[in-house]
Amino acid sequence: MPDAADFYELTRDARKILAIENPALGDSIHLLPALKLLRDNYPQAQLNVIAGAPSFFESVAPWIDVPRRALARRPLDNLDLIRELRRDRMDAVFVFSGHNRAGILANLIGARYRVGRRTDHNKPWWWQPLLYTRTVDYPWHQEPMFLQHWQVLKRCGLRGDKPEFGAQVNPDWLLQCGLEAQDRKTYVHVSPYYSFAGKELAREQYIELLTALQQKYGRLILSCGPAERERTLLQALVPLLPFEPWRVFPGTLTVNQYLGLIDGARLHLSGDSGGLHVARMVGTPSVSWYRRRWDYLNWAPGPTETAHRVIFTEDTSEDACRGVATGDLLAAAQDLIGQA
Repeated sequence: MPDAADFYELTRDARKILAIENPALGDSIHLLPALKLLRDNYPQAQLNVIAGAPSFFESVAPWIDVPRRALARRPLDNLDLIRELRRDRMDAVFVFSGHNRAGILANLIGARYRVGRRTDHNKPWWWQPLLYTRTVDYPWHQEPMFLQHWQVLKRCGLRGDKPEFGAQVNPDWLLQCGLEAQDRKTYVHVSPYYSFAGKELAREQYIELLTALQQKYGRLILSCGPAERERTLLQALVPLLPFEPWRVFPGTLTVNQYLGLIDGARLHLSGDSGGLHVARMVGTPSVSWYRRRWDYLNWAPGPTETAHRVIFTEDTSEDACRGVATGDLLAAAQDLIGQA
């Protein structure tokens, strides 16, 4: 398979280009710097994206011309999308996902130039190069995914100095949360509950942590997702606190409002990687806690991401995340935003 270094020279006059990635919100956020690099290197091309919800890209990246619906898991469910893309005649396709369905779709839509990344050790590779005209072999699981995607494009000959998310946050999203413009950067945001209990601190530790944060920084906002489990846990936690949080959003925020809330915060704290992804996208400092997994470098802050801290634990229990010291979380917060 030919090296991909000449891919940009072969495609620089492309009229329509397509990027393909997995559909999760975190994947979409990590794709943004690569999309921005594509936008900058192909200013004349129509930029198409298959990744997460089109509404996400329409909101934060209006410089993307055509955000399309996500890939379905079952191959037959993508037949209409394949027909649509064949009709629209893509000139070049960039596949960032390691899933087989992404490479197969890239091959079937009739684009003359197709570049894909060699998959990691979890997936067979012997037949996938047949789907592409160029391939890139770049290490997986050694740095944040957004940087991996960006470096893959650099291996294709694209030009850029540093990764940029290029995200645009509408000020109205914060106002829709019931806050005012002058409230920006006056509060700390905490997202304590998620779909999996193993990411959460024990209730007693939440009370200790949230009380200390409120004493240090005053305004404290709590939020969670719309799932019944999360809403129930948050609503049970609030009456146990020895203070009244400034705002509580028990599963009532839209995606855009959640983005606006984190964008407006002085600091974001969470045990779920989704919040970290949003914080790095909008430039808000963050403190996170996680159990260390084999692939943690795909999402954990890299050496240059000094505005983000992660406290790791080796705990493997299913009911709560243990082994994270409250003092370490508070020290990280103070290091990022100060005493008051």
